Amino acid sequence: MKTSALPLTEFHHPATFQSRGVAVPFTTPLLAGARVRMGSKNTPELVIPNPSGGRGVYIVHWSGVRALCNPGVHDIMLFRRLTGLARIDPGTLRQAALGVALQGYAGTAAAAAAALTQAADRARRLRAHFQLLTALLHQIDPASRNGPVSIERTAEFDRRASAMLHRIAPAFGCAAMHLATGLDTLGDAFAPVGIVVDERESRMPRLLAKLDDTRDRLSFWLDAAPDNDIGGLGRTVTNAMTATHAIGLALLTAARTAVADPSGLLKHWVAHPLETIAFAARCEWVLDGWESICLLWQGASDDANRRAALLEMAQVLPVMPREVSEWTDRPIPEALMDPAPGVISQNDDWRRGAAGFSLIQRNEALRAMSE
Repeated sequence: MKTSALPLTEFHHPATFQSRGVAVPFTTPLLAGARVRMGSKNTPELVIPNPSGGRGVYIVHWSGVRALCNPGVHDIMLFRRLTGLARIDPGTLRQAALGVALQGYAGTAAAAAAALTQAADRARRLRAHFQLLTALLHQIDPASRNGPVSIERTAEFDRRASAMLHRIAPAFGCAAMHLATGLDTLGDAFAPVGIVVDERESRMPRLLAKLDDTRDRLSFWLDAAPDNDIGGLGRTVTNAMTATHAIGLALLTAARTAVADPSGLLKHWVAHPLETIAFAARCEWVLDGWESICLLWQGASDDANRRAALLEMAQVLPVMPREVSEWTDRPIPEALMDPAPGVISQNDDWRRGAAGFSLIQRNEALRAMSE
């Protein structure tokens, strides 16, 4: 592979999640583990792991990607969508990726899965709106808990909710319509973590469960046959999974604690809207990139494929930015400070030619398995 035209950036521990970038579900094998972030001129730039498996990353614009590989149509179309985003975060990138998959660029199975995912997302947002509004109504008017319980929005429920918003608007210092907008915005922002305590069907609880299950299955496989732990890679991966799960769970709990006080949350949104929405996204930032890692393991059908998957998983482990210490008031676990185990590849023929096409097909199949 000829990469001499690209400057290799030495390894540095990113200070923030924005500087680390968001994981991009490219299907081109040589772009595995790539992240995107907003560059200095407000244009997207890619952070690509050293394809050899060594330390360091390449910071490139899309024009520089062709010095590494020839991206497929899916990846070209996806990056075009990214250039149109006003901001880049896990939520906006996910929607862009679903839009491209829906058009069939990652295959028919991924397109069908994207349609189901978008429908599920809409249902979860509507449910979050209703649950948040119900919680606020009960908080403001505890007597309403004694009335008939509705499992869906009705004209009578909307009438009571509107009257409640008009009654409390002066205390919030804004119009009732602004509060209604805030509740919709908060419902969208908190839908991935879930509004109800112990609710498990939202995306973040499901992803935490998938991470925990993958760690358990990988650990069981390693314990059953220690020779599978090539150079300690397996324990590196499981340790990173354990640490990430703990941080993600702490942030999920913090988000649900905040949403348990809907009046206080709404007041905070009125005063600090961007800060409140960013708070809701913290768990998603921490778990960003982990679903694809879990799917690599999930898609491996036998020991030979599991060993190959383990090598891929180890090369794309996310580094945890220092910013997370401010979010959780705890030090960053060593397993996440520099998880790259230095899986050095002597050549990249296994990601090119016929083997490369096979990996693209595998990656498209994994796209169909993502949520």
